[in-house]
Amino acid sequence: MKKIDSHLHVWAHDPDTYPYREGTAEPRARGDAEFLLDLMDRADVAGAMIVQPIVHGFDHSYVDDTIANWPDRFVGMCLVDPQAEDPVGMLDELVARGYRGVRFNPALYREGELMNGDVGRALYKRAGELGIPVGYLVSPNHYEEIETLAAVYPETDAIIDHFGHCEPNRDGSAVPEFEWLLAMARYPNLNVKLSEFPRASNEEFPFIDLFHWVHQLIEAYGSDRLMWGTDFPFIVEQTGYAEGWEIIDHIEPAIDPGLYSQILGATCERLFGTWG
Repeated sequence: MKKIDSHLHVWAHDPDTYPYREGTAEPRARGDAEFLLDLMDRADVAGAMIVQPIVHGFDHSYVDDTIANWPDRFVGMCLVDPQAEDPVGMLDELVARGYRGVRFNPALYREGELMNGDVGRALYKRAGELGIPVGYLVSPNHYEEIETLAAVYPETDAIIDHFGHCEPNRDGSAVPEFEWLLAMARYPNLNVKLSEFPRASNEEFPFIDLFHWVHQLIEAYGSDRLMWGTDFPFIVEQTGYAEGWEIIDHIEPAIDPGLYSQILGATCERLFGTWG
């Protein structure tokens, strides 16, 4: 079974060669590609989707070089500046360089501008024309914008990261925002990343308060629209990279073995192409 990490970041520790975003200090956590590759090899992970890290802003040079050095192991999701003079042109240029997805981060838009405004619509539409997925870094406050774009441009594939940034209640009661996330499964081109378990959970490893959510997402979206991601490098200090993959083995009731290959790799390859 091929394991593909659907969500992680890499960053350099050499700001002279690979500058950080203005006002951003060098990250404390180690996030270089060599460190990641060692962890991937130890966990038998074949490949990974690198999401352009905000610490490098819109300078993609480190991710460019990482993909160029290990093209069989890495694929990239770019970050476009929605305040640029020509955001769509920026997207075209990054895709021409080999990026296979684009991240939408509402915090990067002009004040008062929504992702389903003119700029967001143009980028989302163009992503569909280019055949690349949109990845959403959002809270439930932005679900309505996602629904609008999914309805208007159904040909564009999209992925909601990190359980949609929903959080379970400590008493186990229903979470309306998560119910909304489940309801969005009616848009067939929406997918969800099972990622950031340590952030979302109120418990320690293996984060059992999220197990029921995983099963609900499987029921709503199907395993072919879900993908596993560690959120390296953050996962290393949170619980460990290998442990980030072991979570799925602890989920109760156990996930049908036939669904593993979809969630742990095949969905990612369906959306982004094959690794290796």
